[in-house]
Amino acid sequence: MKENNGSADSIIVMKFGGTSVRNEESRVSAIKHIRKHAESGKQVVVVVSAMGRKGEPYATDTLISLLKDVGEPVNPAELDSVMSLGETLSSAYFTHLLSQNGLPAEAFTGRQAGILTDDNPGNAEILEINPVRIRATLNAGKIAVVAGFQGATSAGDVRTLGRGGSDTSAVTLGSALNAERVEIYSDVDGIANCDPRQIPEASIMDTVSARQVLSMANEGSKVLHPRAVQASLKTQTSIVARNTFSAASGTTIFHNAPADQSDQVALAHRDEMTLIEFEAKTDAQKIVPEMIRVDECRFVLKKDVYQESRIKELQNKFGALRTEDNWATISVVFDKPAPENKEIPGNEIIHSSENVICYLLKEDLLSTSLRTLYEHYILAV
Repeated sequence: MKENNGSADSIIVMKFGGTSVRNEESRVSAIKHIRKHAESGKQVVVVVSAMGRKGEPYATDTLISLLKDVGEPVNPAELDSVMSLGETLSSAYFTHLLSQNGLPAEAFTGRQAGILTDDNPGNAEILEINPVRIRATLNAGKIAVVAGFQGATSAGDVRTLGRGGSDTSAVTLGSALNAERVEIYSDVDGIANCDPRQIPEASIMDTVSARQVLSMANEGSKVLHPRAVQASLKTQTSIVARNTFSAASGTTIFHNAPADQSDQVALAHRDEMTLIEFEAKTDAQKIVPEMIRVDECRFVLKKDVYQESRIKELQNKFGALRTEDNWATISVVFDKPAPENKEIPGNEIIHSSENVICYLLKEDLLSTSLRTLYEHYILAV
């Protein structure tokens, strides 16, 4: 594959999350960033999420409620069809907005963008991207605006990509297009070493290795979806996490050699988890791969719109099980093999990768445990 040299006509992929396209003020800020690249001669691909957050009319959670309010469980394939509408609408609207602001653009659904997925509703994986139509649009001097979070099966059925799916769309497109870089825009200045909502003094990292940020994503950090980081590995695509509402340079995710390890430490956490306990040893992760293994009989699973159907699958396969809500995990993520762990009352150490120490705990201990670990592993360094 030809190496991208960052020339004027190279490709920049820009992903804008829901808060970046939710209202006129945020969209004006997004357009400023897009215009800067377009007027410098770059070819620009924009990937958009659904507009807004829960409670706003076009947000994904609002669309989900249209079906859930009628009754549950909801057929996952039908749920995918409804959820994808938010991004489809967003891409069409944002395309029109760009064109009206002197930036000619063309809208694409995931299928039109050439994104082929497997047939796993709600958590589909991208199998292949054929961006021939996007290249044609770029070569015609237009901006390509792609609906994130979605693709289509070989049969043409729409499938969504799971949490953080628009990030995955953007980075996978960037790799397929040999983009100079992918810029992920949100309402924060970059990637913090801990969730600022839990630890207000958490600091933004200037740079972070793909290896470390992949571990952060795998351990629950909402910075990027693990699949988005994995999509960058083969082509070594640079990713920059930036703030739509400022000119801050953000956090650059770089690809380094395994020997190039830093002393940087970050915390990631998951909340709203359900503990699932079986009566005997199981291979339950073969049925629901997104579950996290605690031991041979216990697992934790995110409490989301798909959880009820996932639990029914498990019951049909393995019989009786017990569930308990309000669990969480905290992971200390290193850029090198993890040192000896710190024991914390009420926290159980569970197995993870060699550069991670993972704790299982009840959700009401989350804030105090995060504070303890932040002070021990980050402030004390």
